[in-house]
Amino acid sequence: MIYHLLTGQGNMGLPRSVLGELPDRYDKVILIFVDAFGWRFFQDYVEQSEFLKRFVVEGVASKLTTQFPSTTAAHVTTIHSGLPVGESGVFQWFYYEPLLDDIIAPLMFSFAGDKQRGTLHTTGISEQSLFPTQTLYQKLQQYGVQSYCFQHYNYAYSPFSQAVCDGATTIPYKTIPEALVNLTEAAIAESQKSYFFLYFDCIDSIAHKYGPGSLQFEAEVNTLLLTMERLLYQQVAGKLKNTLLLITADHGQIEVSPETTIYLNQLTPSIEQFIKRNSQGKLLVPAASCRDMVLYIQENHLDKVYDLLTEQLADRATVYRTTTLIEEGYFGTGELSPLLLNRLGNLVILPHKYETVWWYE
Repeated sequence: MIYHLLTGQGNMGLPRSVLGELPDRYDKVILIFVDAFGWRFFQDYVEQSEFLKRFVVEGVASKLTTQFPSTTAAHVTTIHSGLPVGESGVFQWFYYEPLLDDIIAPLMFSFAGDKQRGTLHTTGISEQSLFPTQTLYQKLQQYGVQSYCFQHYNYAYSPFSQAVCDGATTIPYKTIPEALVNLTEAAIAESQKSYFFLYFDCIDSIAHKYGPGSLQFEAEVNTLLLTMERLLYQQVAGKLKNTLLLITADHGQIEVSPETTIYLNQLTPSIEQFIKRNSQGKLLVPAASCRDMVLYIQENHLDKVYDLLTEQLADRATVYRTTTLIEEGYFGTGELSPLLLNRLGNLVILPHKYETVWWYE
């Protein structure tokens, strides 16, 4: 959509109705990506937030369906590359990478379980081998559109960011006010067609630590919305012509409890013998996340494990063969890339509301 709004090329990518009666051509687009601020929270906070009310009164608020899986890894890759998850191949926080014969954390550019970022550097593999080499910023550049990417300094220049933000000017920040001030100054100063992307992970981080119903979460959301009203909207109002301000999110959050997590290897210890191992004999588990766990099961035992887990998780999670999800279009309706197909497991566990399923380590 961003590409179309700024260049007039290609298609919208989303239904035209998401813009309501707003125009579909702009000289500047500002996109704020607020990790985890899904529709649920928009509804919870719109009446008490002057900033959010502006979108309802002066613009449009559109409810969108997230990609599957509804995970940050899939969506930040899509928003930078313009590729849906079925083409990018980056589908979760942890997954098996055939090139390394191990489970990795792609955004961290590390092996799963490592505490530090960048441990994949020791293998000699390049970020271009793991992530899309096509970016939205490169495409915009071809039409004279300047792009700016604002991300936290912890990962602004990470291997992942360097790959998927190629073609954009990276501007790292340490605090939210700093990011917003830098963004407004850049947007006002830029005289050419331009795109400004800003990513915030603060709400997601707080929700993971304290829960989406906590006072800490409420305080974080209210502070962010107030700060965006004062340091973004009020600073650019009347100073930017033909500019569209977009706010979006990758997913929401749901209340869960670590105390009620189902650990597969405790629920059914025998399952370990059916899980694939890499060439070093290491079990390829766990993968994906506790809200959409992916399993790499030995093919000759797939039906047995499917039946076993379906019975044991009957009231708390649904088990799917990955082929079923692919056939039903969960990973997109187009042709899926070999990157994705080679990284996917063959079983997926989708826990019911408030439930989580994982592997005890």
